[in-house]
Amino acid sequence: SIILAVSAGNVDIANSDSLKLAREVDPTGSRTIAVITKCDLMEHNDESSSVLNGTSVDVKLGLIGVINRNNKQLTEKTPIEKILAIEEDYFLGHYPGIADRMGTEYLSSQLCDILISHLKRCLPMLAEKICQQQVFHREILKDVGEGPTDPNQAMIMLLSHFVDSLAKSIEGKYTYIVMRPDPKASPKVSPQKRDLSIATGQKTVNEVVLIPELTSAGAELFNVFQDDCTSKLSMIPADKNLKNLKKVIRSTSGVQPALFIPDGVFNTLITKQLDMFDRPSEHAITKAHQCIAEAIDMVAAKAMIRYPKLEREVVNIAKDFLSKQSRDAKEFMAEYLEVEKSYINTNHPEFIERYQVAAALFAEPDEEEEKQKQKQNPNHVAPMHTYHQPTAKENVLDKLMTKYMRGEDASSEERANKEAELMEKLLIHYFCIVRAHLVDMIPKIVMKFFVRKLTTHLNSILIKSLYTEEKINDLVQESDRVTKKRKASSKMMKVLLEAEKLVSDIAVGRNVDCKGESIY
Repeated sequence: SIILAVSAGNVDIANSDSLKLAREVDPTGSRTIAVITKCDLMEHNDESSSVLNGTSVDVKLGLIGVINRNNKQLTEKTPIEKILAIEEDYFLGHYPGIADRMGTEYLSSQLCDILISHLKRCLPMLAEKICQQQVFHREILKDVGEGPTDPNQAMIMLLSHFVDSLAKSIEGKYTYIVMRPDPKASPKVSPQKRDLSIATGQKTVNEVVLIPELTSAGAELFNVFQDDCTSKLSMIPADKNLKNLKKVIRSTSGVQPALFIPDGVFNTLITKQLDMFDRPSEHAITKAHQCIAEAIDMVAAKAMIRYPKLEREVVNIAKDFLSKQSRDAKEFMAEYLEVEKSYINTNHPEFIERYQVAAALFAEPDEEEEKQKQKQNPNHVAPMHTYHQPTAKENVLDKLMTKYMRGEDASSEERANKEAELMEKLLIHYFCIVRAHLVDMIPKIVMKFFVRKLTTHLNSILIKSLYTEEKINDLVQESDRVTKKRKASSKMMKVLLEAEKLVSDIAVGRNVDCKGESIY
């Protein structure tokens, strides 16, 4: 920046406060112009000539003397043109050798030349900044629109644009910026809060560092499906609450041990295991609800920036509809889980396939081994059971238990241990089958109750609720903030276009006057 050090001519320039301040910030004087006012009040001698010649003041951009209007001229409202003529006559009469470097017009010309010289040095940077500002203000004008339009047409277009943008956001074609905690930054405490904490003795709460993140409703829902659905359901231990199976089986057998494991024990235990899916499933629906609610806020804020009243109404109606869909989705989810618990399908194809893993625990003795035992002990009786893979209609538990039922061959303790081990394997297998079904089902529920319902019915609900004669005129009203924003950006665009033209003229070597107009 250029420093204009102004001093009065009737004061000793050696004691000038303005020059002292200028030397503090510009010791070399390379950015300072000294201006001497009230030259007509100076004594006409060698000392005044020395001052106006600049020999007594070390400034690189020169020293210029000017004459101001006096009180009489101000009172009489003497025109500027006449004052400039009087100023020119004075310097020609008293300082003819330097008259061409004195006066208000010369000061204006010098400042203009300095500005043009500076512009030429900074031309590439200035052109880039002008271009950036033009893009910025064009975006603002695009957001705020060209001005008031027909309210009825504006209402229909805005509601349709909002629903379309929301649908595109779910598809990932419409993005918005949200502030998220920076995972790399550690929480900080501001100095003000730290001082307050020391003074009051209260603990401070760390401030989380937030960073902008570009996202969309589709990306957020995908994260819910991966983190709150797949990952969290997979983290539920399938063997939780299965520590006392032997005791549970024995307590259901009564006085005489059962020949096979009772189906009722398996059904009771697996039902309790499936209860662990209730809360995570509901939580996943809630997270999906929150993601779409955030998208509604972001999309509405951008789509209806000009009409804050309409934005509030649309957001409220959309969120009410979303809340209703969330309740329906949770009810459907709970009902689906009840369906899974109501009938434990041990003939499920996947369950029958998985039981073979458990069956390996109780493999049949080899036939050759049985023959050798008979040769060594003629009284040895081979077991009458022959293993075959059960069909879908056969009871899996019964078939597995016949694998190790040897009558007197196994002790009651061994039998109980094998029963508990077998039951645990089967419970885990069935638990994993239901979990896989849930991982597949939750995204489908979200898409049906949230996405499809919103994109299909929301537009008609909004029009039905808001498209009335009383509400249209009230809601489709621009805020004062938007009007001022449009006016300011329009004004700035005109300035930027003039600046662009000026920079262009300077770049091609045209002469430019102090007003920024080209001189051909």
